[in-house]
Amino acid sequence: MADPAHEPVAAMAGGGLYNRHSGLQHANLQSALPLLAAAARIIGEQSHGPVAIVDYGASQGRNSMVPMATAIDLVRLRDAERAVQVVHTDLPSNDFASLFALLDRDPASYVAGRDNIYPSAIGRSYFDQLLPSGSVDLGWSSNALHWMSHSPVDVADHGWAVFSQSADARAAVDAVLADDWLRFLTSRRAEMRPGGQLICQFMGRGPDSHGFEWMAGHYWQSIVTLRDEGWLTDAETQRMTAPSAGRSLVQVAAPFASNIVPELMLDHLSLVESPDPYWDEYRQSGDAARLGWQWAHMMRAANGPNLVAALDPSRDPDMLLDLLVDRLAARIAADPQRSLAFNVLLAIRRVA
Repeated sequence: MADPAHEPVAAMAGGGLYNRHSGLQHANLQSALPLLAAAARIIGEQSHGPVAIVDYGASQGRNSMVPMATAIDLVRLRDAERAVQVVHTDLPSNDFASLFALLDRDPASYVAGRDNIYPSAIGRSYFDQLLPSGSVDLGWSSNALHWMSHSPVDVADHGWAVFSQSADARAAVDAVLADDWLRFLTSRRAEMRPGGQLICQFMGRGPDSHGFEWMAGHYWQSIVTLRDEGWLTDAETQRMTAPSAGRSLVQVAAPFASNIVPELMLDHLSLVESPDPYWDEYRQSGDAARLGWQWAHMMRAANGPNLVAALDPSRDPDMLLDLLVDRLAARIAADPQRSLAFNVLLAIRRVA
């Protein structure tokens, strides 16, 4: 077990790749839309003038279009011309060009057919305050907060330290998760105006297991295969420990239970089983090869950039990612299963 340098976590794969291969994330966020709709109605009824909506962890925007359109329409129920500012935030390395191209040209854009909408973007980590104090009416974050600010530790026995046999490694993950969560809440407390609402959906941790073990295991074994075939060194393989993990409901609730963020009220907190749209399609088609292709390309889009960051500079990253996709797709096709994972859903309100 080694302590990695606190290198910044990489954004999702660029060139629109994440937009094309984030069907799982699109399915995940659906369960949080009723909470967003309720929050948007409250903002629309209880506030006046321009509305500021912030999309924390937007990536390339494909999965932001429906939530933002929903929020815009509901905050404008009493005034269809009400000005709405939508701010998308993500890491500096994010592919914002794909986001703005989608906003400008795609029929699914929330700008299409709506006037007085003002989109913008901020390329900074949401673990820090991004906007002026008291300026945000409605916040939204989906499929993002299981990513840590940095990888707390590299382990040699798995691609995720939360699945390591080392208790010290798992404790290091939980320590960073707790610190990151408090930083996120403290920053949102500053940005939100009194009465402001924040809705989040992200990977959780189940009551009896973390969840995501099947896919995480196949991903790690595919990396091990590449190492055993001579494509990766031991050092590179260990550096590929992914900077992500789910939180339990107790971990999510801890800052509220200890009254560390007294201005924030936790109005809703639940854990739901994640959907698996790839498995649903497989049950209809029986096409195991396609099931493997879908999972492998989603994992490349979401985890590939952090894997590439672990490679020695002399490597051909695209070639190695192609090899990883091939190995992972083959493993999944030979072992088709429904993925068992969990989503945390929460609604937070700024009360003072």
